[in-house]
Amino acid sequence: MTESVTEKFKTPEEAEIAFYEAIERADLQALGSVWSQDDNIVCIHPGANRIEGRAQVLESFSDMFASSPTIGFSISDALQTESDGLAIHLVREEIELDGQLISVMVSTNIYHLEDGGWRMLLHHSSHEPDANAEEDYDDFDDFDEVPEPPPVLH
Repeated sequence: MTESVTEKFKTPEEAEIAFYEAIERADLQALGSVWSQDDNIVCIHPGANRIEGRAQVLESFSDMFASSPTIGFSISDALQTESDGLAIHLVREEIELDGQLISVMVSTNIYHLEDGGWRMLLHHSSHEPDANAEEDYDDFDDFDEVPEPPPVLH
Protein backbone atom coordinates (compact mmCIF):
# COMPACT_ATOMS: atom_id res chain seq x y z
CA MET A 1 0.00 0.00 0.00
CA THR A 2 2.52 2.61 -1.12
CA GLU A 3 0.87 5.39 -3.00
CA SER A 4 2.91 8.48 -3.74
CA VAL A 5 2.11 11.73 -2.02
CA THR A 6 1.53 14.47 -4.54
CA GLU A 7 -0.57 16.95 -2.56
CA LYS A 8 1.29 19.54 -0.45
CA PHE A 9 -0.97 21.07 2.16
CA LYS A 10 0.12 24.63 2.93
CA THR A 11 -1.49 24.66 6.38
CA PRO A 12 -2.62 22.12 8.95
CA GLU A 13 -6.17 23.36 8.32
CA GLU A 14 -5.90 22.41 4.63
CA ALA A 15 -4.70 18.94 5.61
CA GLU A 16 -7.57 18.59 8.07
CA ILE A 17 -10.18 19.58 5.50
CA ALA A 18 -8.67 17.08 3.05
CA PHE A 19 -8.72 14.37 5.74
CA TYR A 20 -12.44 14.69 6.43
CA GLU A 21 -13.34 15.13 2.75
CA ALA A 22 -11.41 11.96 1.86
CA ILE A 23 -13.35 10.01 4.50
CA GLU A 24 -16.65 11.42 3.25
CA ARG A 25 -15.78 10.28 -0.29
CA ALA A 26 -14.29 6.98 0.94
CA ASP A 27 -11.22 7.93 -1.10
CA LEU A 28 -8.26 5.93 0.19
CA GLN A 29 -5.77 7.53 -2.19
CA ALA A 30 -6.73 11.06 -1.08
CA LEU A 31 -6.62 9.93 2.54
CA GLY A 32 -3.14 8.51 1.99
CA SER A 33 -1.97 11.90 0.75
CA VAL A 34 -2.97 13.48 4.07
CA TRP A 35 -1.09 11.02 6.30
CA SER A 36 2.64 11.31 6.86
CA GLN A 37 4.95 9.03 4.90
CA ASP A 38 6.64 8.30 8.23
CA ASP A 39 5.82 4.84 9.56
CA ASN A 40 5.42 6.22 13.10
CA ILE A 41 1.84 7.38 12.52
CA VAL A 42 -0.99 6.35 14.85
CA CYS A 43 -4.76 6.13 14.53
CA ILE A 44 -7.27 5.24 17.23
CA HIS A 45 -10.80 4.76 15.96
CA PRO A 46 -13.64 5.06 18.52
CA GLY A 47 -13.63 2.10 20.88
CA ALA A 48 -10.76 0.41 19.05
CA ASN A 49 -7.16 -0.42 19.79
CA ARG A 50 -4.26 1.78 18.72
CA ILE A 51 -3.18 1.20 15.11
CA GLU A 52 0.45 1.94 14.34
CA GLY A 53 2.24 2.23 11.01
CA ARG A 54 1.23 3.70 7.67
CA ALA A 55 0.14 0.45 6.02
CA GLN A 56 -1.94 -0.61 9.03
CA VAL A 57 -3.58 2.81 9.43
CA LEU A 58 -4.56 3.00 5.77
CA GLU A 59 -5.76 -0.61 5.86
CA SER A 60 -8.04 0.28 8.80
CA PHE A 61 -9.66 3.00 6.70
CA SER A 62 -9.92 0.67 3.72
CA ASP A 63 -11.79 -1.81 5.94
CA MET A 64 -14.00 0.99 7.24
CA PHE A 65 -14.82 2.18 3.71
CA ALA A 66 -15.71 -1.36 2.63
CA SER A 67 -18.06 -2.02 5.53
CA SER A 68 -19.66 1.36 6.26
CA PRO A 69 -22.08 3.61 4.46
CA THR A 70 -20.82 6.99 3.34
CA ILE A 71 -20.78 9.46 6.20
CA GLY A 72 -20.68 13.23 6.51
CA PHE A 73 -18.84 15.38 9.03
CA SER A 74 -19.51 18.73 10.62
CA ILE A 75 -16.50 19.94 12.56
CA SER A 76 -16.94 22.39 15.42
CA ASP A 77 -15.40 23.57 18.68
CA ALA A 78 -11.93 23.46 17.16
CA LEU A 79 -9.03 24.29 19.45
CA GLN A 80 -5.70 24.63 17.69
CA THR A 81 -2.12 25.19 18.68
CA GLU A 82 0.91 25.29 16.44
CA SER A 83 4.62 25.70 16.93
CA ASP A 84 7.86 24.77 15.18
CA GLY A 85 6.35 22.55 12.51
CA LEU A 86 3.85 20.77 14.79
CA ALA A 87 0.11 21.48 15.01
CA ILE A 88 -2.44 19.98 17.39
CA HIS A 89 -6.15 20.24 16.62
CA LEU A 90 -8.85 19.23 19.09
CA VAL A 91 -12.22 19.03 17.34
CA ARG A 92 -15.79 17.92 17.84
CA GLU A 93 -17.06 15.74 14.99
CA GLU A 94 -20.78 15.57 14.33
CA ILE A 95 -21.25 12.52 12.12
CA GLU A 96 -24.26 12.21 9.82
CA LEU A 97 -25.80 9.52 7.65
CA ASP A 98 -28.30 10.75 5.08
CA GLY A 99 -28.52 14.11 6.85
CA GLN A 100 -29.31 12.52 10.23
CA LEU A 101 -26.96 13.09 13.15
CA ILE A 102 -25.89 9.65 14.35
CA SER A 103 -22.90 10.30 16.56
CA VAL A 104 -20.72 12.95 18.15
CA MET A 105 -17.00 12.35 18.63
CA VAL A 106 -14.19 14.29 20.19
CA SER A 107 -10.95 13.95 18.27
CA THR A 108 -7.33 14.93 18.40
CA ASN A 109 -5.50 15.43 15.11
CA ILE A 110 -1.77 16.09 15.08
CA TYR A 111 0.06 17.38 12.00
CA HIS A 112 3.69 18.12 11.23
CA LEU A 113 5.63 19.77 8.44
CA GLU A 114 7.05 17.15 6.10
CA ASP A 115 8.80 17.81 2.80
CA GLY A 116 7.33 21.30 2.53
CA GLY A 117 3.72 20.36 3.37
CA TRP A 118 1.59 19.53 6.40
CA ARG A 119 0.81 15.84 7.04
CA MET A 120 -1.14 13.98 9.70
CA LEU A 121 0.75 12.05 12.38
CA LEU A 122 -2.12 11.07 14.65
CA HIS A 123 -5.91 10.85 14.62
CA HIS A 124 -7.56 9.79 17.88
CA SER A 125 -11.33 9.79 18.07
CA SER A 126 -13.67 8.76 20.85
CA HIS A 127 -17.34 9.16 21.67
CA GLU A 128 -18.22 12.45 23.29
CA PRO A 129 -19.13 11.87 26.92
CA ASP A 130 -22.75 12.20 27.89
CA ALA A 131 -23.47 15.80 28.92
CA ASN A 132 -25.05 14.48 32.13
CA ALA A 133 -21.84 12.72 33.10
CA GLU A 134 -20.33 16.07 34.11
CA GLU A 135 -23.20 16.66 36.52
CA ASP A 136 -22.61 13.25 38.08
CA TYR A 137 -19.08 14.29 39.03
CA ASP A 138 -19.45 18.02 39.61
CA ASP A 139 -17.91 17.74 43.06
CA PHE A 140 -15.77 15.30 44.92
CA ASP A 141 -18.28 14.23 47.60
CA ASP A 142 -18.47 10.78 46.04
CA PHE A 143 -14.74 10.38 46.49
CA ASP A 144 -14.62 11.16 50.25
CA GLU A 145 -15.05 7.56 51.31
CA VAL A 146 -12.13 5.42 50.27
CA PRO A 147 -12.97 1.73 50.27
CA GLU A 148 -10.88 -0.49 52.44
CA PRO A 149 -8.15 -2.25 50.50
CA PRO A 150 -8.43 -6.00 50.04
CA PRO A 151 -6.49 -8.13 52.52
CA VAL A 152 -2.94 -8.98 51.61
CA LEU A 153 -2.27 -12.68 51.36
CA HIS A 154 0.95 -13.86 52.99
